[in-house]
Amino acid sequence: MLKCYDAIDRSSGPPSSVSRRSTGKANALLQAPLTWVWSLPHAPEKCRWWFLALVLTVPGCGRRPAQPVTLTLVGFGMDAGAQLKRDALDDFTRAKGIRVDLVPAWGTSSEQLSQTSRLLSLRANQPDVYVIDVIWPGTLAAGLLDLTPYTNQDARAHLPALLENDTVGGRLVSLPLYVNVGMLYYRTDLLKKYGYHQPPATWDELESMATNIQRGQRAAGNPAFWGYVWQGGAYEGLTCDALEWQGSFGGGRIIETDGTISVNNPQAVQALRKAEHWVGSISPMGVLSYTESDSLEVFRAGNAAFLRHWSGALAASRSGNTPIRGRFNVTLLPAGPHGRAQAMGGFHLAVSRHSAQPRESAQLVQYLTGSEVQLRRAVSAGYLPTIPRLYRNLDLLKVLPIAAALQSAGEHAWVARPSTVAGSRYGAVSKAYYQAVHDVLSRRTDPAEALSQLEKTLVGLTGFRTGAPRN
Repeated sequence: MLKCYDAIDRSSGPPSSVSRRSTGKANALLQAPLTWVWSLPHAPEKCRWWFLALVLTVPGCGRRPAQPVTLTLVGFGMDAGAQLKRDALDDFTRAKGIRVDLVPAWGTSSEQLSQTSRLLSLRANQPDVYVIDVIWPGTLAAGLLDLTPYTNQDARAHLPALLENDTVGGRLVSLPLYVNVGMLYYRTDLLKKYGYHQPPATWDELESMATNIQRGQRAAGNPAFWGYVWQGGAYEGLTCDALEWQGSFGGGRIIETDGTISVNNPQAVQALRKAEHWVGSISPMGVLSYTESDSLEVFRAGNAAFLRHWSGALAASRSGNTPIRGRFNVTLLPAGPHGRAQAMGGFHLAVSRHSAQPRESAQLVQYLTGSEVQLRRAVSAGYLPTIPRLYRNLDLLKVLPIAAALQSAGEHAWVARPSTVAGSRYGAVSKAYYQAVHDVLSRRTDPAEALSQLEKTLVGLTGFRTGAPRN
């Protein structure tokens, strides 16, 4: 393990003030590609931050003018970066003559947001292109380049909800790389055993089927079996789940894209009452602490009939020697009275406002988010595209049959969280929302009372007006 003082000579000052000895060490390390910088999985976060700053600022680290353009792309994990290199980066370098160095991601999502914010604050010698979470554009917009002047028709072919999410103050600050959506995983063997020919199409059907299968499996000797598991812990995952319930009942998006706080409405109350009833009946009381990994583990162990999870978990669910291997499938989330709603996750690409190569960086972003690369990555690695017309491609449908169902759901069913309109206040907005929902599910607060109080909290946080949902 490389300790912090091994890289920066025990210096506690800023990178610009490191000693001549530590500068020599950094220059020696930099004989390897910048990709090395973050391949220190056990190094403290503070160490990695200072070392990257050192790499980007010490004398001799700048690019030589005679050399071909080299871009730095921050945010891919080691395996994902290697996959991207095979799928797209090598071709990009051959076609454009532009080299791309990868700096892998590290830490939790909140830690990555913090590091990205710090890096974007550098005004010289900073990374050029960033992988950002779908909910970050509003928070990071001030440090990101407007991509509008650099985009072509392909860049406008993404899902409208995602382009709207990526547009802050009229500036297109990022483009979608791939999307994750909320999906329903179900046990095909148990549906057949209990006489069901297809998965539930509505929340009412899910509740009925989950109750019946749960009763039967417990009678057959599995007292730990549950009908339905999901993400009920008080964290961002619950925001996604609850937004899906709310949207399917016609309860809006918490805050609409025009800044209207719409969460306090009868449809949202009805949705929360429905979910509250699941806890302790078809879902364990422990679901109130479940994250994605917790709920997935219960399902993979063979102890649940239905699971709400992200589309990106499909490969992980099918890997390994689990009790349910070959005995489950995935489909759209059930519909409510207003139709279907599936929250969107995923990652986007953005360019630093202070990049020394804005044109080349924008070229890279447009190439990696374009239809050709998205289709290639969907077929080779299962990444869901963000360009709707790709869902009609026969090669894609062979690899991801669920793409046909996603296309049939319609673009209105793809729901973005209100992160762009809330901007830097989104973290507080989401926390207020998931805590209110958690109080309802825990039966500490009545749904109507909880949403009334939440509305007041959101007005205080944002200063926005209140109004009806825009369905």
